[in-house]
Amino acid sequence: MRVSIFSIQGALFEGGAEKLICHTPQGQITVLDRHIPLVSILTAPSVEVVREDGGREKIPVSSGFIEVRPESEVVILTN
Repeated sequence: MRVSIFSIQGALFEGGAEKLICHTPQGQITVLDRHIPLVSILTAPSVEVVREDGGREKIPVSSGFIEVRPESEVVILTN
């Protein structure tokens, strides 16, 4: 799936991912390819991106929003 993570400072991550692990007020969620459309608030401490090559990146997040769009696209806006 295509993932874009943006902050006020600019792009934090843009590329392909196997899955995302995020924290929301309702608990932790995992977003996989072909996930149903979703809009949610994000909470601390981070968003973990598991890249298509198997590598992992943890991006610190104190708050923000995630939008899972049709056609396997995810956009995250954070501060």
